[in-house]
Amino acid sequence: MIVADALGLSHAQVKVVQCAPDKLLQGNHTGGSRTTVGAGSVCYLAAQKLIEEGRALAALELKLEPSQIAYANGEFSSDESRRTVRLAELAKSKPLSLTAEGKFGSTFPNGCHIAEVEVDAETGATQIVSYCAVDDCGVVINHAIVEGQLHGGVVQGAGQVFGEHIVYDRESGQSLAASFMDYYMPRAGLLRELRGAEHPTPSKVSPLGVKGMGESGCTASLPALVNAVIDALRPLGVQHLDMPLTPSRVWHAMQAAQQEKTGVQDNGSE
Repeated sequence: MIVADALGLSHAQVKVVQCAPDKLLQGNHTGGSRTTVGAGSVCYLAAQKLIEEGRALAALELKLEPSQIAYANGEFSSDESRRTVRLAELAKSKPLSLTAEGKFGSTFPNGCHIAEVEVDAETGATQIVSYCAVDDCGVVINHAIVEGQLHGGVVQGAGQVFGEHIVYDRESGQSLAASFMDYYMPRAGLLRELRGAEHPTPSKVSPLGVKGMGESGCTASLPALVNAVIDALRPLGVQHLDMPLTPSRVWHAMQAAQQEKTGVQDNGSE
């Protein structure tokens, strides 16, 4: 998308190969919200360099100065000539090969997430009633990807808040969750609806003006959801709970707070 949009071509006309067969380059994972900031920016710079090199070649074809040549939608043209030169035609006669490099610093995206929850007093089960998020990830390249990263991150955070927990046997140290059949997994019903909005302000770090987005949901959802549960339980006297906020843990916290209020001590009887 980035290369095609910069060149004014259709997305189908661009193919990105992450590592040429004769190169021994080795990369790492895409964590840290740096893929578009780094790789995306250098692809954009490569597209700009391709236009400039093509402009020089088109100027020779049209017998004009490069400064007289304009580029748009895959074609070089000039007010000084009726002819146009297509970028694809230049590449057929002489393959264009160039290198673009760039160093880009860290970006600092920001946003606001607001969660509303309801806690069942009888079971301690928590339901997410509403979740709203407004994020500034800079210039948005692909809205669907941004939305997908937001949804995935928030649900991942909600899973950590309400159930994800590895339990080990105290004597052997063996994990008691042998598979995902024994491990709490966040499912679609955990967060039935999420309202998201974009409030972009361009970043000065990247020539694309982009910022990170991948960590937004899982970073903001943890405090937003935990604070919502604590806020719901505060009238009972519960002021602190450690994750995960499972129904059992929440129910026991409510019972302990109620007993402390009434002065009744738990003696272990039914």
